[in-house]
Amino acid sequence: MKWLTKNALLFAAKTCAAAFLALYIALELNLDKPAWAMVSVYVISQLYSASTLSKALFRFLGTVLGGIFIFLIYPITVTHPLLFSLSVSLWVACCLYLSLHDRTPKSYVFMLAGYSAAIMGFADVTTPLSITYTVISRIEEITVAIVCSSLIHMLVFPVRMRDLLENSVGNWFESAKELCNELLTTESKERPPEREHILVQMANYPLAVETLITHCVYEGDSARRLIRLVSAQYQHLSYLIPTLTAIEKRLSLLAEQGIAFPDFVSASFSHFLSWLNSPAQGEGAVAVRENIGDSQEKIQAQYAAGEMSAEEALLLTGLMERLLNFVRIAESWFGAKERVSQLGNEKKRGSVKLIRKHADKGLILLSSFTAFAATMTGCLFWIGTGWKDGATAPMMAAVVCSFFASQDSPIASMKVFLKGVLFAIVISIVYVGIFIPMATSWEALIICLAPGLMVLGLIIANPTTNFIGLIIATQIPGFIGMTHHLKPDLLSIINASISTVVGIILAVVVTAIIRNKRPAWSARRVLRRGIKELLQFTTEIKINASSLLSRQQYVASMVDKINIILPRNKVDPTPGVALGGNLITEIWLGVNCYDFYARHQQLLKEKGVEADGVMSEINDYFKKRLRNIYLEPPQHLLNELDQQLIKTEALCRADIQLFSPLFYLFNIRLALYPTLRWPENRLSVAE
Repeated sequence: MKWLTKNALLFAAKTCAAAFLALYIALELNLDKPAWAMVSVYVISQLYSASTLSKALFRFLGTVLGGIFIFLIYPITVTHPLLFSLSVSLWVACCLYLSLHDRTPKSYVFMLAGYSAAIMGFADVTTPLSITYTVISRIEEITVAIVCSSLIHMLVFPVRMRDLLENSVGNWFESAKELCNELLTTESKERPPEREHILVQMANYPLAVETLITHCVYEGDSARRLIRLVSAQYQHLSYLIPTLTAIEKRLSLLAEQGIAFPDFVSASFSHFLSWLNSPAQGEGAVAVRENIGDSQEKIQAQYAAGEMSAEEALLLTGLMERLLNFVRIAESWFGAKERVSQLGNEKKRGSVKLIRKHADKGLILLSSFTAFAATMTGCLFWIGTGWKDGATAPMMAAVVCSFFASQDSPIASMKVFLKGVLFAIVISIVYVGIFIPMATSWEALIICLAPGLMVLGLIIANPTTNFIGLIIATQIPGFIGMTHHLKPDLLSIINASISTVVGIILAVVVTAIIRNKRPAWSARRVLRRGIKELLQFTTEIKINASSLLSRQQYVASMVDKINIILPRNKVDPTPGVALGGNLITEIWLGVNCYDFYARHQQLLKEKGVEADGVMSEINDYFKKRLRNIYLEPPQHLLNELDQQLIKTEALCRADIQLFSPLFYLFNIRLALYPTLRWPENRLSVAE
């Protein structure tokens, strides 16, 4: 990315202006720490106007919550240092616990409420009578920053997020289209790395779109109408990964077994590809659906007439079914896209929330305990040394542990944070020792600081350097300690710097001991949770307690977990995990178990097909795999499936009504034993 782009220069100039405006107002209002207003401007300011406004609101709410907590506990605990330290440390941990349950930007409210209490409470613990003034002053400083940053970013050449939201969802679908086109046109026995990259990219889209939706709400009514429509697109696009991987699997099996496509299937493929690469896809979806449906009927007809083997018919039917799934997703996408372009005034329809977001409660508790331990350790260091400026150590420990709690391995980011703070310390000392003493007026101070703040704004505007720039920009005003007399104290800067570094090192050490986990460790925990949900769902199916709604909720929940696992498997793969280790196979297992047993239970009973034994064996395997995720499907489950498959197929030859349950039973076996062929073929090969 180029540094001196129009948007980057605009962002740097607006943020710099907002920072000086906030500092000026804070000085005029005689606020306790004007530098905090300046710091908050850089924390709040974002490239887009809507995200600036939303983060400003979240910061205000978090600061108020933290201030209320400190205001309430101060009179009771401040005379007992250990009790006060314990109370604040627990508050930091509890707020972080609540924050980590929400994977959207709104989680910032609770995270900030936690460490804001530490910032306000620890700073003035030696002067307890001034706590009311401290809390109110802190809220006023944040409010000044919020008003200045929001007004300038919203009124001065505002940068809208609407196009970014539409483009993100559009790129999501284009990635799926590219992958689908590659699967159907490229013959390759091995999965190329680019294909894996596209899947991981698609797994990251949902969180990115959710983040944009959270911010885009603040752009007004037109954006809210867009959000309602994009949310409908988002729910359908989430099913693309399991659909595309199922297409890939079917194509691979057909190629391995040398099954040639009948002419009508090849014609359906050509029709599908023409539609896929057509600029007017939305108009031809109905024709493609009808064409694929005709092919499925012809496959069944040839199977019933004995012109096609059961394995060939079921594999081709499965491929057609997955292509049909893709078309349905595309129809939903284009239908919503058409409504977006019209931006009608339709009212929001009530709907059932399908997606149940995954939250690893064990990992969240561990992260919260780490924040508590680091903050409390910093307090003990502060109390033990009796160092007045040591209050910054537990404060920084709370901030750093909270910032990086959502990461699998926070140590690397914490080290970058430490480097940024060290850079900020050096820059601050240079400013205090050389430049600021020459600034004898407000205008001279602006001339002194503006070039540096503009450069930092450009660094923040660049995605590759955003993190380090934000660290430096938020630390320098605090270290310089802009006061009412514009005369920073070099000794206090050195003391604050040492205490800050100690706090960060404490956070790094405590996190390394307690919390630092590999991505593969997190992925395995999500995988176990997914297997548990699969077992719960198949148990519901077996006792006739499932429904179409529970099927939809199960799929949405599993897709959410797949999106968590895939990026982690990319950077830190775990070899040897049964069934692929990413829950894609498990999602189809649950769906096919429902479609086989729950949807066709009455038909199976009427035709004399006993399916309870198969479901019991499947449930037993899932129970064992819950204890050992590396456990492969056992031989006795294969024998049960083979017997049921042969029996059902024989009955299907006489009654084509059983083709549908036969198809889903075959899919279950295919998911569990993808390398094995049809039972009779396998037995004949073995003989």
